[in-house]
Amino acid sequence: MSEILKIITRFIHQSVVEVGSVLLFVFKVIKTAATTRGNLRPIVQQISYVSFRSLPTVAFAGIFVGAIMVLQFNVILVQYNAEVFLGGLNTSAVVREIGPLIISFLLAGKIGAYTAAELGTMRVTEQIDAIECLGTNPIQYLIVPRFFGIVISSLILLLLGVMISVVGSMFVAKVLCGINPLQFLNAIPRFTNYWTLAGSSFKSMVYGTIVASVACHRGYTASGGARGVGKAVTLSAVFINLYIVIADYFTTDIVSTLIELGHHWMNGGEN
Repeated sequence: MSEILKIITRFIHQSVVEVGSVLLFVFKVIKTAATTRGNLRPIVQQISYVSFRSLPTVAFAGIFVGAIMVLQFNVILVQYNAEVFLGGLNTSAVVREIGPLIISFLLAGKIGAYTAAELGTMRVTEQIDAIECLGTNPIQYLIVPRFFGIVISSLILLLLGVMISVVGSMFVAKVLCGINPLQFLNAIPRFTNYWTLAGSSFKSMVYGTIVASVACHRGYTASGGARGVGKAVTLSAVFINLYIVIADYFTTDIVSTLIELGHHWMNGGEN
């Protein structure tokens, strides 16, 4: 029992230390981006690289996740003769929760791990030290484009993934559930509006920031040769998934509050 407590205590301590280190690292990255010039072009290049590399995986996942949600919701709605709401419920679930989470996990596994491995390899082979010796700021040259590229790409991939998911869901609903595509689309505005999209975009940006921060930090601070690079990749994946799950709880609460305030404001303050 004491060994289990020691393991849990060590993990909590390591997680807290990791959060502090990542926050200081992110502050340094943002400060560097704000005080240097010539960052726009490499950021745009990184956005294109991340987006195009991740789009096939996101599209594939979006189609099947949407199809699964359609089948699951239809089983319940059929019991209450409420299939007319299938399109709205399915799209709402994808936009509010499933979309941001799935895309962030895909980014963590594909782009986050690759970024940590790439930067870690550059660190242990002293390429980053060589960049510093040449008088170039490695944070600006290596981290700023990757950091903002991942964050912005997460939002782009969310929008594309949601659209692909809706199309795939509509096709499955037509073929397997007998739902007319127009009926499917007409139900979407009942459950999803621009406040929902704004909340989903906020979640996606938060999760993308977590992926970019942890992956870049772990890769940039790697040490210990090839074993150290492997450890950096493993820990980046563990901490990214852990932080995303924790952030999901808080962002859901925040987004729900903001949506309620937005509806209250749109209704002119009426209760």
